[in-house]
Amino acid sequence: MAGILIGIVVALCVAAVVFFVVYDSRRKSWQQAQAARDAVRESEVAELKVRNGVLEAQVNSCTSRLAELQAQLDVANRERERLNREKGDLQARNQVLAENMEVQKQEVQRVRQEMNNEFKVLANEILQEKSKSFSELNRERLAEVLNPLKERLEGFKKTVEETYSSEARERFSLKEQIKELVERSETIGVEAKQLTQALRGDSKIQGDWGEMILESILEKSGLEKDREYFIQETLRDDEGHTIQSAEGRKMRPDVIIRYPGGDNRQMVIDSKVSLTAYVNYVNAETPEEAAAALKQHLASVRKHIDELANKSYQDYVGKGDHVMMFVPNEAAYLAAMQADHSLWQYAYDRRVLLLSPTNLIAALKLVADLWQRDKQTRHAIDIADEAGKLYDKFAGFVEDMEKIGKALGTANTTYGEAMKKLKNGTGNLIGRVEKLKGMGVKAKKNLPATTGDDESAD
Repeated sequence: MAGILIGIVVALCVAAVVFFVVYDSRRKSWQQAQAARDAVRESEVAELKVRNGVLEAQVNSCTSRLAELQAQLDVANRERERLNREKGDLQARNQVLAENMEVQKQEVQRVRQEMNNEFKVLANEILQEKSKSFSELNRERLAEVLNPLKERLEGFKKTVEETYSSEARERFSLKEQIKELVERSETIGVEAKQLTQALRGDSKIQGDWGEMILESILEKSGLEKDREYFIQETLRDDEGHTIQSAEGRKMRPDVIIRYPGGDNRQMVIDSKVSLTAYVNYVNAETPEEAAAALKQHLASVRKHIDELANKSYQDYVGKGDHVMMFVPNEAAYLAAMQADHSLWQYAYDRRVLLLSPTNLIAALKLVADLWQRDKQTRHAIDIADEAGKLYDKFAGFVEDMEKIGKALGTANTTYGEAMKKLKNGTGNLIGRVEKLKGMGVKAKKNLPATTGDDESAD
């Protein structure tokens, strides 16, 4: 029995020890977990405090910005109210002016009607009076007027007969001149027809003709050749190598226009002649023939646009985004534009600008004006630079003169001190020399009278 009790007691003790060990372990684990949770909470609290500070700063900034916007809104509202008041005043003034103008208009119409009525009455009175007086004087003066007129008519008849015979001779001569003029006109017509046929039949001649027109416009544009524009210049890269097209040909646009400034901006102009189909369109005898020829002309212009776009001159020349396609025949250009109103946009989308002679002249005039202004600006800069150099030179001259003045002042001071030693004070040199002379020293010359004015001898 005692052994059982002892076993129970020992078991209870062991159970108690195990319980306390387990409890202590769990308590420590709970404390560690609690400490970790507290650390997390403190970190979250700190983070929330930081966020709170940021939010407060943002709130303050938003509040300040809101105040600024509110102030701007108030200013805008006041300005709007002022403008509304001015608008109301102007509308009122306009209404008053309109009413005054209407009144004045009615008054002018009334005065005009009255003047017309008075004029009619006065004119009738004057006409009646003059009719009476004319009837009385008519019989007396009619003969005086008709007799000289009869004589003049007879002389005029004689002159006409003489003139007619003279004109008959001149008319024969004029007929010969007209005949010669007709023959020349026919010759010119034949030559013009031959030129038209040559242009229609040879694309090379058409191209040369278009380039000739383009060069003629450039010569009269005021731009300087080989400085502000270049003709048939081969494109080269930065290393001086010739740039070639996809077909392996040298890239030589008809004209390169150079813009003023140091950013190397340039524009390419390429002449494209579409004349054969246009001439057929002009000479068409039926509407169907005209429509077919115009369609061919439009297709030719589109083909030229595509060919020029594929060359991509603007990718190699300057910094331009587009290239100009010059159509030298104004009428052909207008016919294509009227036939397809989207043609210009079609070209623009392909980085091509369509230009007729009129448009090109205006564009070149603008470029020439830009060059003229650039020259004036550069001259002004040169003048300012020369003025700056002149000012610097003048400032240096003034500094040198000041140095000379200071040197002269120093020399003058030194000179005064030397003269004092020479003439003034006890034992001055002039006094001593004069004493030697007074002692019987023989000399051929005398000192100038001015030298001894201020002397004081012993």
